[in-house]
Amino acid sequence: MSNGMNRRDAMRFAGLAAGTFFAGGSLNAFAAEKAASGEFWKYAVVDPQKVADTAYENYKVGRCMYTTFYGIVYNVGLVLEKTDPIAAAPILHFPYYMMKYGTGGANDWGTLCGSLNGAMAAISLFVPNSDKRKALCDEIANYYEQTMFPIYKPANDDFGPMPQTISGSLLCHVSSGKWSSLAQKRTDSPERTERCTRMSADVARKTAELLNLNAAPGIAADAAPIVTFKRQEPSATCYSCHGKGKKNSDVIAKMSCNECHDQAVDHSEKK
Repeated sequence: MSNGMNRRDAMRFAGLAAGTFFAGGSLNAFAAEKAASGEFWKYAVVDPQKVADTAYENYKVGRCMYTTFYGIVYNVGLVLEKTDPIAAAPILHFPYYMMKYGTGGANDWGTLCGSLNGAMAAISLFVPNSDKRKALCDEIANYYEQTMFPIYKPANDDFGPMPQTISGSLLCHVSSGKWSSLAQKRTDSPERTERCTRMSADVARKTAELLNLNAAPGIAADAAPIVTFKRQEPSATCYSCHGKGKKNSDVIAKMSCNECHDQAVDHSEKK
């Protein structure tokens, strides 16, 4: 499939731009048709700081997953609007509200952090290559698990310096719980909400940086993905035996093991 427009598409878009079909919503219909074909879900390099600011400012609309996804994707749409309006149309009219389910680790079940859920959804929207998509998702997951959050500081800071924690886990339950314990704040406190607001901005910014690198000039569509993700010890040793396809093969995960599990006895020689 070509990313360019053929004569028929060009004529149809010219009519749309002139206002011929706006009243009937044909711009959306045309954009939806193109989006469904996979042709116009294209990426444009964005300003990571603008992405972070957008995510921070829109947290109250739909919380973590919504705002991380929105911060990344909507800014891509704004950039494309200036250079490729047809490609921008489905992005700017995306049903962002659907991402609200991811709040609180998926409908407040405390599972995968919504900011990561939104980040991986954005990566999957713009990176069709399976190897690259998986590598970028690993990168953002590893960043989340091993980084001291929050980092982002809003222009108008009503909270001042905030405690920071390394979650050691991708789970909302662990991540927010560890921070709340250190900060001595309830999970329903304004401070904990602010912490997650800032962290969502951090994750959105990092994801934008990764997507920008992936789309850098000179990188071919089939080029090797950016990979720095590496399991930390002792988890690397755990997965060498318990991981998928290994000796015991009784675990499907990439997260740090020791955040939730203890090795009570030395079982390295067990068969």
